Amino acid sequence: MSKLPLDGIRVVELTTGAAGPTVARVLCEFGAEVIRCETRLRGDGHRGEDPAKWNKNPDFMKLQRGKKSFTVNMQTPKGRELVKELAKKSDVLVENYGLGILEKWGLDWPQLKEINPACILIRVKGMGCTGPHAPDLTYGPNVGNTMGTTYLWNYPGATTATAEPRTQHPDFMGGVTGAFGVVLALIQRKKTGRGQWIDSAQVEIGASLLGPRYLEYSVNHREPKPEGNRSLVAAPYGPYQCKGNDRWCVIAVYTQDEWERFSALLQKSGLKPNDKLTTHLGRVRHKEELDKWVTSWTLQHDPYDVMNMVQGVDVCAAVVQDVEDQFKRDVQYAATGFLVNMTEPDAGDVVTENVPMRLSETPGKVRGLAPLMGEHTHEIARNLLRLSDAEIARLEDEKVFY
Repeated sequence: MSKLPLDGIRVVELTTGAAGPTVARVLCEFGAEVIRCETRLRGDGHRGEDPAKWNKNPDFMKLQRGKKSFTVNMQTPKGRELVKELAKKSDVLVENYGLGILEKWGLDWPQLKEINPACILIRVKGMGCTGPHAPDLTYGPNVGNTMGTTYLWNYPGATTATAEPRTQHPDFMGGVTGAFGVVLALIQRKKTGRGQWIDSAQVEIGASLLGPRYLEYSVNHREPKPEGNRSLVAAPYGPYQCKGNDRWCVIAVYTQDEWERFSALLQKSGLKPNDKLTTHLGRVRHKEELDKWVTSWTLQHDPYDVMNMVQGVDVCAAVVQDVEDQFKRDVQYAATGFLVNMTEPDAGDVVTENVPMRLSETPGKVRGLAPLMGEHTHEIARNLLRLSDAEIARLEDEKVFY
């Protein structure tokens, strides 16, 4: 089959940041035409504020690849009218602005279903669209605080502020989950002919990953505490420093059989474990002593050698890779073609990740470069909105296409 699963589906994107753009990007990679509505009045959080860098930001290139850019000034009545016309001719509207903006533009669900009752609206919000905190301005990093992950990521016994996330996990989880919701709504529309709206709350998507912690509290009546790299079900467990500058390998020993094999491997180097480490309970209770014993061995070896030797005795191990490792030493990425080379018109040669799932008949793919600001405005105005060249010129003069 030559067509992608979502071929023929048109998506209008009114977004900023990462969560909403990720929803549309996933749909795009499986065949949807995505029209990103943006404005030269300001770059979004990933284009940046400097017009000279609008087409060079790595985050923007990743999030917007394969989409079309339609510049429109939503502060003008005509701009809002044009976007409504796009929504009338589209299947999906993706939005993640602050609560109230879509309502002001006349594109929230009660108004959108009057324009196009078959359209699917997904609203991606930090706290969702209902409840007392729905109006709060949130984004990926501070949603993590609310859902509890930053507390649980901290070091055991820490008394200072919680660990700060350095990536927006809820944004990307919310984006992929949101795309799944859109596909479900498309399936339902095929049965009924009607669209619907999706209320997607990043905080709930992220918190759904903490199920065992909720059970710990509700079943065992114990408040979960930060464990750092510790585990109650595996020991040794965590990253161990290896030979070289800031090089590490993660090792996880779950069963007594695995411990016997792992311990025998280290003892070949003349390292004898303390008798306190012979049982799982002993290893958990004497974690510091166990870690020192393992580290005395890993420090003698390159992290890839550690990984290969530990995996060689059927115990879990993986190098803590940096980006250079992924480019030069990761044999898995090389074998599957996960890293894709592209040449951006302003940024030059770049590398991005491929689609992380492969359908045997209709595989998704990176379908193109990130668009230049307003690159497809005239194309969309002519072919989809059916505007004449004279009308397009007038709307540009009036700063509607801006």
